[in-house]
Amino acid sequence: MAEQTVRARVIKASVSEESKQIYEDDFAGAYGGQGEIIEPPYNMQELKLMGDYSSILQQCIDAYKTNIIEFGIEPDFKIDINSEEIKDELKESARNEWRRLDEFIRYLNLDESPEVILGHILDDKEKTGNGYMEIIRNTLGQPVGIEYVDAQHMRVCKKTDYTDVKYTILENGEKKEETRSKQFRRFVQKIDGKKVYFKEYGDPRIMNMSNGKFDENTPDNLRANEIVHFKIGSGTYGKPRWIGTLISLYGARKAEELNLMYFKNGRHIPAAVTVSNGKLDDDSYEKLQEYMNDLEGTDGAHKFLLLEAMGAAEETAVHGEEKLVPAKVEIKSLAEILQQDALFLEYDENTRKKIRSAFRLPPLYTGEAQEFSRATADTARKVTEEQVFQPERKGLARVLNTLFLEPLGFSYVKLAVKGADFHDPVEISKVLDPFIQAGAVAPNDLRPLLEKVLGAKLDPFPDEYNVPLQVLMREANDPLSGLLNIQKSGNDRTELVNLLKDMRDVLEGIQS
Repeated sequence: MAEQTVRARVIKASVSEESKQIYEDDFAGAYGGQGEIIEPPYNMQELKLMGDYSSILQQCIDAYKTNIIEFGIEPDFKIDINSEEIKDELKESARNEWRRLDEFIRYLNLDESPEVILGHILDDKEKTGNGYMEIIRNTLGQPVGIEYVDAQHMRVCKKTDYTDVKYTILENGEKKEETRSKQFRRFVQKIDGKKVYFKEYGDPRIMNMSNGKFDENTPDNLRANEIVHFKIGSGTYGKPRWIGTLISLYGARKAEELNLMYFKNGRHIPAAVTVSNGKLDDDSYEKLQEYMNDLEGTDGAHKFLLLEAMGAAEETAVHGEEKLVPAKVEIKSLAEILQQDALFLEYDENTRKKIRSAFRLPPLYTGEAQEFSRATADTARKVTEEQVFQPERKGLARVLNTLFLEPLGFSYVKLAVKGADFHDPVEISKVLDPFIQAGAVAPNDLRPLLEKVLGAKLDPFPDEYNVPLQVLMREANDPLSGLLNIQKSGNDRTELVNLLKDMRDVLEGIQS
């Protein structure tokens, strides 16, 4: 009897399995050495492009930008200028500073608003863990402008030697100058092979921007500007808050690519071709390979494949002759052993949850609010505002005030980064109703709330009308209320005597 053998071949479409993306580091070979440039822990160009690679990352970053910076920056008073305890001269100085600071914010960048510039920096900070802002000074050495610096082209150098820096601080309410030693860093930017050096903000030394050396004789046109480094974490370089979900992000991308190929190539079920009592010749193998290579597109979704198999020869027991046994060809589907599409959907949803959790954002902020009611949505917004956006906003405001207020000599005003308004006039009115009924609220107390409801500026009532409604009604029904008010007010006794004389004249007229 002829020997029986089993042969197996795997036939698949000829497609590329390797990524065609290239993430080159422009600073390769320049780390260490005399320049002392520190290599970042991750490829900055790759991190910068991850927002385009992911289906959820950019939404989270946009939610941060919108709620942290895009509600606006405005000047605010450090003192209560409406207080009677504040002198008029001090109030006038505060108002003048407010106008100066408002003009400073308006012209902080001549091409874009400060919110747009800081939004670009925040976008880089959340994508790469690092954001850079260039500070521009005028001829007097005062900071007057800011510029956005692309994080993927910036690198951090090692700290320089200690240098003395003068600070102005307050001690018992009085200004006092102190000198402290501090180490600063240098920063370097490289684009198209050209390097430009920057110094850290606050470094009093003059640095040559072409070589990064501190030189007092550097010409004005070669003097380096300053950089403010916004980063996440305490390392030399910041790290993205979502870096722990990087593997899940890549996995979700691969799942989406697999689904794309599934729809692009049409539904071709993976199958096993079995041949019994025969074999496929080389021509049949070539036809199979051609069939797999032509799968792409919907045109190949309904093609038929004809396979021809050669029967195996079998020796008979009687005469020793061989006869040809008919071959049997079967195609068995293997689709049931593959992962179903629902598993990929579940994986993608879990990845989205992981990335949102890294940003500590509820689905409401990424456009996924199908399961939210008004109560749960309000709770999610308030908790996220308290735990995420408000601390970030305060930190940004503190940095901006440190950068600009002291060098520009502002004492009574500050920069305020605005946030979302969570006040609901309808809910506030329900809370105020018992106080209004008790006569504990004056009309001018409610004017700001009414301005928000009407969207218009309202003038306050005069003092004589700025009393609770219940008090006005009681005075209207009580003829002696005027006398009682005079007694309570402690005004001059002359008014009380004149009132009593008028009352005497009225009584005498009635008696006569």
